[in-house]
This record gives sequence, C-alpha cells and structure tokens, in this order.
Amino acid sequence: MARVKLGFSRFSAASKILVGRTVVTNMTANDHFTNPQPDLALVTDSIDLLEKAAQQASKGGTDKTIAKHIAEDNLNVLMSQLQDYVQTASAGAPIIIVSSGMEVRKERTPAILLGAVQKPNATVGGNPGKIELTWDSLSGAKSYVVEMKVSSNRIPPLQATDSISVGDSDVFTQNALNAIEWIRIDTVTKSKLTLKGLETGTVHSFRVAGINAAGQGDYSQVVSSVAP
Repeated sequence: MARVKLGFSRFSAASKILVGRTVVTNMTANDHFTNPQPDLALVTDSIDLLEKAAQQASKGGTDKTIAKHIAEDNLNVLMSQLQDYVQTASAGAPIIIVSSGMEVRKERTPAILLGAVQKPNATVGGNPGKIELTWDSLSGAKSYVVEMKVSSNRIPPLQATDSISVGDSDVFTQNALNAIEWIRIDTVTKSKLTLKGLETGTVHSFRVAGINAAGQGDYSQVVSSVAP
C-alpha cells in the first residue's frame, strides 16, 4: 500500500498557500474524495487567512509575525488531517493519491551489502612498531572494520603483558591472539588508521571491509608491511 507524502509543515508560508490551493482544487469535485475531512471550504478559509497574515507580517511588527505563525499552525493541522483522509479514502492506490494534488511517498530501497574496499595500503610509520593503513573511501560505507592476521610463527613472540595499540588505546594482548587467524583491530569512520606497538621486524597483514545498514561488506585484498 502506497503512503501519502506531503511534508506540509516544513514548507514556507508562500509554499503552503500554493500547495494548499492546489490540493483544494484537485480534490474539489473529485469522485475519489466525496466527503473530505476537514471540509475543503474550511481549508480554503485557513489558506486565505494565512495569505492575509503573511501580507501583514511583511510590513513588520512582532504582533503581525505572531499572527502569521498562528495562521500557519492552524493550516498545518488542517492539511495534516486532510492528508490522513486522502490516505484512507485512496486505500493506498498511488493514482488516487496523486489525483488529490499530494504525492506518493517513495519506498525506501533496502540497503545491500557493500563490495570490497579498494586500494588498501600499508606504509611504514616514523616510529618503531608503527604502520599507517589507508584505503579508498567506499561509496555508501558508514564505517570500516580493520582486521589484522595473526601469525602463528611470531619471532620473538609478544609477552603476555604486551599490547598492540591503535591510536592511544591498547586493544588486545598476546593472550587474545591464541587460536585466532584474523582479529578485529578497530572500527573507524575515516579511510585510514594508524597502528602502534606492532612487533618490529615482522610482516603484518591487514584487511578492511565497509559497513552500512545491511551489515559488513566484502573484505579488501590483504595488504602487508614490515613494522620498523
């Protein structure tokens, strides 16, 4: 079933007058709307009142501006009620909704999973154990998940109390790496991430995936670098 779209309260006063008159004209003697609620004559009177109040407000004066706002609010209520009537009387039929002078609300397209992140790159940072990750922004991605491959032959291994840092935060220790092939390092909104505290002289591999309303998309190609 289609839904009626109006969004009347967001219009300017001039647009409210124009749209209101268009709707009244389209609904007058329209066989699909035999008993409009509220009555179209009442809506027309409210439009006329707003038009006069807007003309007075243009001349200045707080009291005239307040009168205009009150007239807008009254018309907003009537048009909202008329929108509800059109929804019911049309039974959600798009062609009938459009005949009222109102619009059909577009259905939201369900989100689909994103494709793979492109052009991941890992470069050596200026300090020991530092690697800079970058990748191309992915259209539609709200954030990115970054993962690092856990090597089974780290030489020398990290101590149980050692940690790997992302930015200024420690994210996991050697104990957390046991029996895990890939570990999530961070979720970020920008297409870059700085890693610190990595084991020096060791190859580290990374992958990135975009996330949107549908969930996590495909991973990028694996990119590797030796931490200095």
